[in-house]
Amino acid sequence: MLVFTEKNLVFLSMPKTASTAFIAALTHYASMIIKSPPGLKHMGLRRFNNRIRPLIEKNQSAPFETLAVIRHPIDWLGSWYRYRQRDAIKNKSNSTQNISFDSFVQEYMGQTPPDFAKVGDQAKFLHSSKESAPITYLFQYEDQSGLKQFLEQRLEIKFNLQKRNVSPKKNLILHPETEEKLLRKCQRQFDIWQNAGPHRL
Repeated sequence: MLVFTEKNLVFLSMPKTASTAFIAALTHYASMIIKSPPGLKHMGLRRFNNRIRPLIEKNQSAPFETLAVIRHPIDWLGSWYRYRQRDAIKNKSNSTQNISFDSFVQEYMGQTPPDFAKVGDQAKFLHSSKESAPITYLFQYEDQSGLKQFLEQRLEIKFNLQKRNVSPKKNLILHPETEEKLLRKCQRQFDIWQNAGPHRL
């Protein structure tokens, strides 16, 4: 999470959307940075509104605006799957080694996903209560240039973006039946991604 007090903007870090790369590039310009633990770094909108917003807005003349990034759900799950293929967690309960991508997605959609398929929900990350402010700006992960341009204009800076935490490349096979089920089960995620863009919501 990055807080830009002077620019009245908070960048919420959705996992697997290049948030680490943006944190590295923008740390020098932020007035508050939360890099760890993961639960705080990747704090969702509702938790931010309830816990952090009241603290940092005490001396602000206007409410903070929020920004986040959402990734195509299948690509997002693919990134999680590849990330958990790494040897560093081999033989651990959250490893996806020796598990097909199709099986990973099937388990993700289950009522009680095993550890390796517990990766959260992008729609829930972006959800706020009726009494709280919704996300202000939402970009598709696939529009990196648009997001970078927005940040450069808003923060009045120029910065270079370097890839960080890149998951190993791997061909991912998702059976049509599984994809159809995912579209139904996670329709909210697909809808939010489809409607995200460089516009104010």
